[in-house]
Amino acid sequence: MTSQTFHSPKLSLEQRVTALMEALTFEEKISLLSTHQSAIPRLGIKEYFIGGEAAHGVVDRQGTKTTVFPQPLGLSNTWNKLLMHQVGSAIGDEARAFYQLKDEKTGLTLWAPTIDMERDPRWGRTEEAYGEDPYLTGVLSTSLIKGMQGDDPFYVKLVAAPKHFYGNNNEKGREDTSNSIDLRNRKEYYLKAFEPAFKEAKALSMMTAYNGVNGIPCMQIQEIEDIVRNEWGMDGFVVSDGGALTLNVEEYQYYDTFAEALADALKKGIDCFVDDKELVEKAAKDAWDRDLLSAADIERAVRRIVTVRFRLGHFDTDSSDNPYAAIDQSVLNHENHQKLVRQVTDESIVLLKNEKRMLPLNRSKVKKLAVIGPTSNQVFRDWYTGYSPYQITPLDGIKNLATETEIVFHDGFDRIAWKTSDTNQYLTIDPTNNWITSATNREQAIITDEDWGNDWHVFKSQYTDCYLTQPDKQVTYQADKEEVFDWFNREKIRVMKSGDKAYTLSNWEDQAIITKDEKVIVTGETGTSFEKEIIEDGIQAAVQCAEESDVAVVCVGNHPMINGKETEDREHINLPNYQQRLIEEVYKANQNLIVVVIASYPFAINWAQDHVPAILYSAHGSQELGSSLAALLFGDINPSGKLSMTWPKDSDQLPAITDYDIRKGKRTYQYAEDNILYPFGHGLSYGDVRYDNFDLNKTTIARQDTITLSFRVRNISDFLRDEVIQLYAAVTDSYYDRPNKQLVAFEKVSLKPGEERALHFTISSEQLQVYDIRTNQFILEKGKVQFAIGQSSERLIHRFHPVEIRGEEITGRSLAVETPAENYDDYQNVILTKGEREQPCVTAGETSGSIMFRNVEVMDSNILKVRFKGNGFIRFHVNEIQDTPYQQVQTSQWEDILLDMKSLHDDKIQLILEYKQLSIQSVQLQKG
Repeated sequence: MTSQTFHSPKLSLEQRVTALMEALTFEEKISLLSTHQSAIPRLGIKEYFIGGEAAHGVVDRQGTKTTVFPQPLGLSNTWNKLLMHQVGSAIGDEARAFYQLKDEKTGLTLWAPTIDMERDPRWGRTEEAYGEDPYLTGVLSTSLIKGMQGDDPFYVKLVAAPKHFYGNNNEKGREDTSNSIDLRNRKEYYLKAFEPAFKEAKALSMMTAYNGVNGIPCMQIQEIEDIVRNEWGMDGFVVSDGGALTLNVEEYQYYDTFAEALADALKKGIDCFVDDKELVEKAAKDAWDRDLLSAADIERAVRRIVTVRFRLGHFDTDSSDNPYAAIDQSVLNHENHQKLVRQVTDESIVLLKNEKRMLPLNRSKVKKLAVIGPTSNQVFRDWYTGYSPYQITPLDGIKNLATETEIVFHDGFDRIAWKTSDTNQYLTIDPTNNWITSATNREQAIITDEDWGNDWHVFKSQYTDCYLTQPDKQVTYQADKEEVFDWFNREKIRVMKSGDKAYTLSNWEDQAIITKDEKVIVTGETGTSFEKEIIEDGIQAAVQCAEESDVAVVCVGNHPMINGKETEDREHINLPNYQQRLIEEVYKANQNLIVVVIASYPFAINWAQDHVPAILYSAHGSQELGSSLAALLFGDINPSGKLSMTWPKDSDQLPAITDYDIRKGKRTYQYAEDNILYPFGHGLSYGDVRYDNFDLNKTTIARQDTITLSFRVRNISDFLRDEVIQLYAAVTDSYYDRPNKQLVAFEKVSLKPGEERALHFTISSEQLQVYDIRTNQFILEKGKVQFAIGQSSERLIHRFHPVEIRGEEITGRSLAVETPAENYDDYQNVILTKGEREQPCVTAGETSGSIMFRNVEVMDSNILKVRFKGNGFIRFHVNEIQDTPYQQVQTSQWEDILLDMKSLHDDKIQLILEYKQLSIQSVQLQKG
């Protein structure tokens, strides 16, 4: 076999990969370890760039027009598996076209979907994922990935890379801190969402997270190999997050050198580094020279990468067997994709409230309609949105549909001019678009003041029709930015009141804005005092529009580039004060009010829920947003979206965003007890349905069993209706704390007026398992389960009779063998960190913490061996009795301490270790 035989599709994949690996030199293999994959001309291998974005459509930062679907949060609100597959397939087609457009140098290895669990609505990247439930996320992302990668047994349309593995749910500190996640939260929640992407959808890549988990950066955690590859069977290559190699050394400071960081990550399962090519290759060569890497380590990583590239058809001399090779640029934003976007957007919008059936609107009765608000005449892009060829805003959509209705519009923003307090000079725009001062030029000083909350504003010049921005590395401003969109949002200006009529302004980095030598500049000096001259009061203008109209539609929400995005979590979940005032003042003027929340995440819209008759929610992004919204308002479509996240009433009751324990934190619908504004799965429709004929085919369920629940559903309205049927399970009589309820099945069915359908769900006993911290495995536990059909997690239509679970009976646990401390039953004030042999240990800081082991079988044991490290205090309690004094211990190495538990007369005890300033690795009961 010659070195060039790897080009022949007639050979087996193994033969081709082996031939290529034998042909590559050491230096050439090193050149394939970064996402900038070098060309190897002597072997006929082209340069290729791994990576790119496809969260809700293919993204070309250079501006190629592609189809843009709703943000992933919106996609998840469809609860439609088939639709998600179609979206994935459309993205895959456009990726192939993009690949051709880019001379086959990039576009087929894209970083999507985001599978991180959205357990906290303050997370800045909430728009990017699929909600708070691992089952829903797993099903929808699996369907998307299957569509993306295609169904050919060998060739793949594109390579999907689910991200960010794992425990990635906070932006502040994401690059240099670790998140503490215990066993059951890991196994039952965070990892469960990722599992189907590999076991079912066969995703061929994966991206790890920036953050650490339990003290170890995610590019170096054991789960990459132990779980993703060995347990789930992932057969592809793993990439780090962007710049994670650099951050490992410079921010996280986990290693001192790039060579050490790269070597460890490569051994732990990272195959390809999303970082500077020169840095990666130098680090790899340094690691080789220092014997930190073996030839097998490099061989393994490169082999995984090229194996996947073979399946993309990268090395074929004859592409006739590749069903995706002929896809051309005509598919970009194809008419069929536009129709698909429209259907997806139709199904993604959620009707949150419809008091007295205000919706749908009657065209013949609405003679004049006011469209108001900051999100009513724009389709905003988030950082992972591509460039769509057109955008239909809510205002556009309503105008296009309600052609016989008079439409009046105002965005509700003030039109203002800024003046210096001391000299009364206007901050105006000169002929070259610079922001300067002038005593007379008021007309060119007028700006639209877009208030997005938390004191952050952006200013749009009426003279240039562009936003004021601070160009990179400059201290001046120019009014020439057409869109507020960039990684760094230099259009943001903080407006702070400093007196009765006085304000200070500061730039996006919170540096003072002052006037100097007739220029408006950024400086470290004390800020100039400004006064605001209101040319037009936006809320008053909006109120006037509403007063003159039969119905008012107020569109509120967020700007995806401000107050909540990648790198920036939200401080709270309230609407901006300005938007709240807008809603309240418009409602006073016209109670026929519809509020439309267009946002990247949930908002605490309690006042609106109490007062406003109709409320809708949509994610950002879709190029067909306005068309779908208008059709829903006027009844041309029936809303069928369901929330994939709980909307809390406020964020004050939420734990810290860095608290990843959903059980103790009462997070998500699984554990929430109150503070629910809109529950998971909520979403109204026009007309009613009726459920009946409920049946359950078994009264017991055991290991490897299934159970079938059947029922009928009938559309008793005059509307065509897509009904999302949700099945929840609640396990009771369990040794372990279990969720209040858990989604185990769902289906979206279309029902014509009067149509009746017989339906059933088949549930496996595996879906009822719990992770047993005694044995480190999932088990079916003895107890009972009650299934319930719901229209949301709170609105349960029918509860079936409880079913007996014939599973394992848990009565206690043994600590006779050395037991990891993280296998506790309960804890207080501790976190998981890295211990000996990179195993988790349980650490308590200055405040006393404790771990508890429940129903421990004692037998003849009366000595407790604790493996620990630190300089602090420890004592044990038995059955809540604090009968031992604190014992001071000190060691900088992992050592054992023997604690004398004296005579124990009970067969089982509750064993509690209380300690501070210590890390505990393991515990074991022994005979004295």
